[in-house]
Amino acid sequence: MRTRRPLAATALSALALCALTACGPDHEKGAAAPSAPAAPSAAPAPTGTPLADLPVAEVVAGSRAAGAALTGLTLTVSVPGHRDGPFNGTFAEDGAGACTGRFTVRDKGSAELLRSGGRAWIRPDKDYLAVALPDAPAAAAGKWLPVEGGVPDYTSFCDLGVRMARQVGLDTDGSPGRDLAKAGTEQINGAAAVVVTMTDRDGTPVRYAVAAQGEPRLLAAESGSGATTVRLGDFDRPVQAAPPAEDQVFRR
Repeated sequence: MRTRRPLAATALSALALCALTACGPDHEKGAAAPSAPAAPSAAPAPTGTPLADLPVAEVVAGSRAAGAALTGLTLTVSVPGHRDGPFNGTFAEDGAGACTGRFTVRDKGSAELLRSGGRAWIRPDKDYLAVALPDAPAAAAGKWLPVEGGVPDYTSFCDLGVRMARQVGLDTDGSPGRDLAKAGTEQINGAAAVVVTMTDRDGTPVRYAVAAQGEPRLLAAESGSGATTVRLGDFDRPVQAAPPAEDQVFRR
């Protein structure tokens, strides 16, 4: 089967958020796979000391510590200028590798993603099947396709949110981002957030929004002045990711 470069890989290269390296997947017969997650809910209610008056190094260090303690989250990502068309996705993921999600490419269809027990599947609609796997039979539309043997791998998104939460303010070599600074506050889903800005090693501006009260979790980030934006929420919510039923899996 002829395949195209996975959207996840190109979106990740566009991100430059947290100066992430490529997210490699850490890749259970049962109930039907769950539907894609809803968009993240608002951040937890404020319970602790706001970060707005702390030095920027303490803000990002506190956010990374909060990220390291997370057991799961929901990530939404938008890449309006993606070369294949405006890309939007929502993914629920945990640090153990479980993941569910859905993404859409404007005018080119959508697909669901599932990772469980070290295995991954994608379920494209008929429009996106024609884009991602133009040589696949029509019977594959609406079925789960194992991510193997030429099926595009989108599981980088299953690790992206957790990695971002653990690398706030850092460049690829683990050093602080250039020009790291606080830039006021803003509201993210009704929660106050401290804004932190930096420049990555490629000169791309990166902007973070860290919860100002309670746990200093990363709530949102932006790369390239809106080229890519993400939001995080549903912190520590368990990810329900059972493998698809065998009769819902398409095998070539």
